[in-house]
Amino acid sequence: MPLNTILKSRILFVINPSSGKGERGDVNSMLTRFSEEMGFEYAVYRTTGKEDEKEVKRYLEKFQPHTIIAVGGDGTVNMVAKILIGSDIRLGIIPAGSANGLAYNLGIPENFEAALKKNLQDAANPVDVIKMNGKHYCLHLGDIGLNARIVKRFEKEGSKGMLGYGKQLFKELSEGKTSFSFYIQVPGHRRKKMKAEMVVIANAKSFGTGAIINPTGKLNDGKFEIIIIRPYPWWFVATFIYAFFTGKLHKMKYIRVYSASEARITLLDPQEFQVDGEVLPKTELVEAEIIPAALMVIGA
Repeated sequence: MPLNTILKSRILFVINPSSGKGERGDVNSMLTRFSEEMGFEYAVYRTTGKEDEKEVKRYLEKFQPHTIIAVGGDGTVNMVAKILIGSDIRLGIIPAGSANGLAYNLGIPENFEAALKKNLQDAANPVDVIKMNGKHYCLHLGDIGLNARIVKRFEKEGSKGMLGYGKQLFKELSEGKTSFSFYIQVPGHRRKKMKAEMVVIANAKSFGTGAIINPTGKLNDGKFEIIIIRPYPWWFVATFIYAFFTGKLHKMKYIRVYSASEARITLLDPQEFQVDGEVLPKTELVEAEIIPAALMVIGA
């Protein structure tokens, strides 16, 4: 539904007022102005952290929107996406959180007005979703180990932004690496025992920081990638950082990549696990399967 077909459509804005960047500027007047100029109806639901999914579903029944635009971080986007899987309602994103990984991958600007214009102008295309352990849905990426521990620290200490992430990364690294062992099963490959610092299950290419974890990743190819960062010597850190930001990680030593539509990772000891920025309880098992073309996402 690009610009010339947005007329007479209904848009629900799901806004997280407590997200990393909060509501910037006079959002209400901006929405009213765009609505009057372009002729669409809109409603606003502001999340409270209590029964938000239930409330959004009530808005769906009452308002019957053609599009839902999530204004917040990856958590807000994920919450809305879970509701829309399998429907023809379009998902838009205005990044306003501490972590905006999917928005970064879609090239959505952080400026509210610019992001709003992009959502009103761009077409929507189908995007795959990864289902994990039968109940968690991943649009962007999930991981086990190092990054999940950093995200947990980030949340616990109330850190925000890139500086906050960097601070927690430094703390984690200063305590020494904690690698873990696991078995991985991927169709077409033998079950294999491996050791890693981090295992990433990625639908997209990059972290919200811009670090390219999955250079060959596509949101709509019916597959996800499993990127395994194996134990490495301390002096290799600088090489890793360079590879992360130049899109060459998949070619590096200490990296193993699988491309699959399903996988099973069995951990010998429980490890930290996060999906789209949400830290989940420690787990001994991660089962992942792709749901092809599960969502219609604006700008994908």
